[in-house]
Amino acid sequence: MSYYSNNILEDVHNYGASLSSREIFLHNMFSTSDEGNPGVDYRMASVFIKNLRMLENKSQDPIIIHMNSIGGCWSDGISIYDAIQMSKCYISIMVYGQAESMSSIILQAADERIMCPNAYFMLHYGSSDASGDYQSNQNWIQYEKNICDTMLDIYSNMCVRSKFAKEKYSKPDVNKIKNFLNKKLKEGDWYLTPQQTIYYGFADKIVGLE
Repeated sequence: MSYYSNNILEDVHNYGASLSSREIFLHNMFSTSDEGNPGVDYRMASVFIKNLRMLENKSQDPIIIHMNSIGGCWSDGISIYDAIQMSKCYISIMVYGQAESMSSIILQAADERIMCPNAYFMLHYGSSDASGDYQSNQNWIQYEKNICDTMLDIYSNMCVRSKFAKEKYSKPDVNKIKNFLNKKLKEGDWYLTPQQTIYYGFADKIVGLE
């Protein structure tokens, strides 16, 4: 008998999850041709959180998330990050294709972070968009500074335990790493191979390699 029954396939394709195998498929939602690739958005976050809660309610056994995402909205992405962080289940995320921008932050929430051999990792200061009256724009700009600090904190807390940090600093600490990352990201998009991603502490292993 096939491992995947028709019912399981229907669940995976219709809902992005399999309750029986405890797998979630985190990817961009289907969109109309004129919309383009929506990336991380409210639809992805809503479906993911529902799927995660269903698996958590069934048992506290491990969960694997298969992720392929170009990144996207901060608020929707950080809701996914928080949901993973708060889960009592051991969660692994496997990256296919890319973990860039917001999806590179989501990856950091997992207990085990796995890169496929040909995937890449990209981190950067995201794009900004403001509209409305002058004072409201100023308030949003101030809040975006908080977002950037949160992003750097997430990356820094991972990087401080890395091989890179141990080689670069005699006594690594989060503030030193945060300063390094701030300067690095001011240079623009920073692309890493799976091996480099592990070196800087943003992933744990590569599929097929120990």
